[in-house]
Amino acid sequence: MVTKQVSGTIMLHLEDGSKRFLVHEKGKDKEFARTDTKAENTVLASFLNFLKATLHINVEDIRLVELTNTQSHGASLPLYVFEMASETATELPEGFAWESPDSVRKILGTIEIEGVPLFE
Repeated sequence: MVTKQVSGTIMLHLEDGSKRFLVHEKGKDKEFARTDTKAENTVLASFLNFLKATLHINVEDIRLVELTNTQSHGASLPLYVFEMASETATELPEGFAWESPDSVRKILGTIEIEGVPLFE
């Protein structure tokens, strides 16, 4: 049985009006955060549980702004985009970082997206 995955990012609104995005650093490469889905949870619940358990993010502080579908190695991969204010951000564990929009553009250039997410 093939394990299904879900991916996502959080758009962090900084006080100066700029934005940063949650990314997962894998060596020199960067990708959106991803986790396996759990049979007992919805896809969204699987990702929210990952945010809580792995990144220690209070999911009460985030708001879903976009859902799109991507393709990764021929498999469908949902991509959730959340937003949050910088005052509620926590320190991320090793391997995760808040990156500039340019980093996100590079990630978006490496995946097939069926509907381009709108980052306002």
